[in-house]
Amino acid sequence: MIELNEAPVDDDLVRAPYRMRLSRLTIDKLGVKLYDRASAVVAELIANSYDADAEKVTVTLPLGTALATKDEGGEVIDGGWTLTVSDDGHGMDPSEAQRYFLSVGSDRRTRAVAGSRSRKKQRPVMGRKGIGKLAPFGICKRIEVRSAGGPLTDNGYRVSHFILDFDTIVRDEDGDVPVSAGSDDQTWDAKSGTTVVLSDFLPKRVPNREIFGRQVSRRFALARTDFTIHVVDLRAGDDAGSDAEFDIAKFQVEVNEGTRIDVANRPVPYDDMALPVTGWLAFGKQAIRDEEEAGVRIYARGKIVATTRDFEQPAGFTGEFTMRSYLVGEIHAEWLDEDDTEDLVRTDRQGILWDSEYGEALRAWGAALVKEIAKASAGPRREGKTKIFLRNSALEKRARERYGENPAVISAVLEFGSKLGGLAHEDELEDQDYIDDLTDIVLLVGPHQALIRSFQAIARLEDKTVEQLIPLFTHTRTAELASYAQIASERVDAVEELKQVLAKDDVVEADLQQLISGAPWLIRPDWSVISENQALKTFRDRFAAFWKQHYGEEIDIAISYERKRPDFTLVHLGRQLHVVELKKPGHDFGDADYGRLENYLEAFEQFFEEHKALGANFPDGWVIDLIADGINIRDTTKRRAFGSAATSGQVVRRTWSDFLGAAVVAHEQFLDAHDEARKVVNTENSQISSS
Repeated sequence: MIELNEAPVDDDLVRAPYRMRLSRLTIDKLGVKLYDRASAVVAELIANSYDADAEKVTVTLPLGTALATKDEGGEVIDGGWTLTVSDDGHGMDPSEAQRYFLSVGSDRRTRAVAGSRSRKKQRPVMGRKGIGKLAPFGICKRIEVRSAGGPLTDNGYRVSHFILDFDTIVRDEDGDVPVSAGSDDQTWDAKSGTTVVLSDFLPKRVPNREIFGRQVSRRFALARTDFTIHVVDLRAGDDAGSDAEFDIAKFQVEVNEGTRIDVANRPVPYDDMALPVTGWLAFGKQAIRDEEEAGVRIYARGKIVATTRDFEQPAGFTGEFTMRSYLVGEIHAEWLDEDDTEDLVRTDRQGILWDSEYGEALRAWGAALVKEIAKASAGPRREGKTKIFLRNSALEKRARERYGENPAVISAVLEFGSKLGGLAHEDELEDQDYIDDLTDIVLLVGPHQALIRSFQAIARLEDKTVEQLIPLFTHTRTAELASYAQIASERVDAVEELKQVLAKDDVVEADLQQLISGAPWLIRPDWSVISENQALKTFRDRFAAFWKQHYGEEIDIAISYERKRPDFTLVHLGRQLHVVELKKPGHDFGDADYGRLENYLEAFEQFFEEHKALGANFPDGWVIDLIADGINIRDTTKRRAFGSAATSGQVVRRTWSDFLGAAVVAHEQFLDAHDEARKVVNTENSQISSS
């Protein structure tokens, strides 16, 4: 066995140093796979400009445009566009371009010349891994670099000009890749700076101005006065004026200021040290839908290193949904990207190594702060949601329209509405249908709330005098009448709607179905619906299965309005199940109709015999309500059978005129009560005001 320090020496190996070649596939992995958005590519080029001491970077590109597309055969069709990033930094002469730009994967911070600080302004450089130059290959196949730099001479700055072609670089063979020189190579320029022009694009799209601006700005903490990113839109015409050009502004998110925490005095505990941080955490004013705004942005050296919505807390923690939906922030932690420590930043700069010692410390620190923010946000969020609901629902106006100038009821409605509105999600309060439904509930329950409050006030009185009791009983009566008037109003509206539907020349059966499903008390106007729909749902599902088993066909049963035309409608009134079969006004109930009805009669009898437990939900049994203007059963046997069912009360037939007449007669009392309630409320309010 040969000891390592005694190994024989090959003279050729001594004269020729070791070399490691970079596989062409590495270019594909580090360029194409990591950077697939135009904004991400532009951000990497901007970072290079920043490290080169540039004060102004100009990005010229077509906003809101597809750079290339694919035809039906999958072939890429280039759009003929270019994307240019130019700066006024110190640039590169040919020798610098060869040593630094064309060297992939070398850590610039370890170089004696380049180092961890920029050459002139001594900025902490953003670059480290030496692979950002490959980012453009994520969206294109041709990179043209023209740079003027090096020492200033009498002729100006020396120009390096070269073209990188993706297809040439990623050929199978490894080794040094020849790079084509551009026409300006080795010439001179009066000013230093670098221009990178991208072309021959992959099927990628540049987003519109707003989205592109936010995507770029979130990657940088743009707070320096000596660094500007200027954008020129190639799609804007000459007459577009200032809209064709704009500066990238500092990234902003609307937050609930009551939840904001400044972290400058809240360092991250780590062993016996306190790791400094600056920035803030807060909850957004509403749930954050924009992916660019969501979460906490973490920066080091002015460039984003991670984004987190929960500081990597395990799933299932209390308040998880709220945190992921509302948490925003901007944290600066330079120690995440120090020169002399482990590289904690992922290559795509979308995360850090959370399992590292620094990562674990930041995770624990963030979790504690988030709990603090969540607690602080509960009250302000609820107040904000209440204001939104009261504004969007116009609750006070609608309450006064319905209940008149009744302070007790109006107050109860607003109080109840404020509570319900504060419990809703911000997203729901943007849905007008949701707001309308919630408002209807509040207006319905409000008078009952006023009634309860009056009873509670009476109970709290110890030495009850007549003078104290009279106003309370007055409020009690007006609240009760207002509640009664609410029911009356809704019933009168339903009756009026029934009149309008029946008055149409061509009545749509679906309209009648919708009316009866929404106002089932029309079947028995003297009854109120007091049962839950669950018994109906259970009956519907089981009876449908029973029918399919015994008759071999599907049956549609409605218990609420459905778009699909049902075979019949179910209504639960009092202790009885009503099966509603209807014919359009002016149409007779004939032989074919009775054949179906006869099957229903037989099926219901057999079903309830076999399902006694379910039948217990309807102690008074079941009845078929037939609404038809005429009977025209010609078959003698069927006509007699129908007559027998009607005589026994198993089938109750009414005309549409009878149906409407019964509803009108029954609800004339409701209408009178509604009008009386208005008079009493207004009179008693006047008395209370005068006293």
